[in-house]
Amino acid sequence: MKSISEAYSEKIKMEDKIEARKRFIYEQVGEEALEMLRESGLDIDAGVTKILKEQKEQRERLEVQAEFGTIGDIITSELVWKSGRPDDVFGKEYVRRLGLMGLNEDQTKGLYEQEKLILSCDIGIFQPHREQPWVRRYFFTEGVKESDLPKFGQLTLSELILITDDASSAYTRDHHVLSPETWGAVCKAAVQAHSFGGAQYALAFNDRTEKLGWSKEQNGAYTRNECLLTERLKWGSTDKPAWTEEGTDLAQFKR
Repeated sequence: MKSISEAYSEKIKMEDKIEARKRFIYEQVGEEALEMLRESGLDIDAGVTKILKEQKEQRERLEVQAEFGTIGDIITSELVWKSGRPDDVFGKEYVRRLGLMGLNEDQTKGLYEQEKLILSCDIGIFQPHREQPWVRRYFFTEGVKESDLPKFGQLTLSELILITDDASSAYTRDHHVLSPETWGAVCKAAVQAHSFGGAQYALAFNDRTEKLGWSKEQNGAYTRNECLLTERLKWGSTDKPAWTEEGTDLAQFKR
């Protein structure tokens, strides 16, 4: 049995490790990005504490799970949700994908930590959806109101794409069956409603990637490959694989 002094010493060491990890996360994310997240209403310190508390048990559970799953079917920000650190099974796939887009190690690690912070934020009625495969998430089922929708800063990069993709599909597919309240929520996000003040999550995605220093080609590559996942696994409209070298060649996304 440990003595009181030994137990206290171990507690101090653990607290030191946590504080060191916090400082590392803040450094990786960068002060400008941290300020952007604070302005979006995130409690940064609470978010980081939650992340660190969950990482160890999450890492052990999900690394085993990864051996029996198809990692290529996982949405990119979902890899961060499932990951405990950038060098575990999910983290390595995340790093690989962003590397295909030309992001360097520092950019990738900084974005990884930023996404972790965003994922520490509760998104209300949509929070349980994060526990399910993201590629088949629906945001605009009947009854959802505009007031139910998450704020832009509460969503990861991939979620900004997913909510836009789902709204755009609902705009075309369900316009005749949705209530006025749910239709109003759809129009906030659907790209077809851009001229009426829609596509707001797509615009938020563009704004965030611009602040991250991404080129338009990188923006296009990320968006296209995430949509390839939903097209194949949610809508069944293609069998083309996502996140390949060919599919992330930036030359094809020049505008």
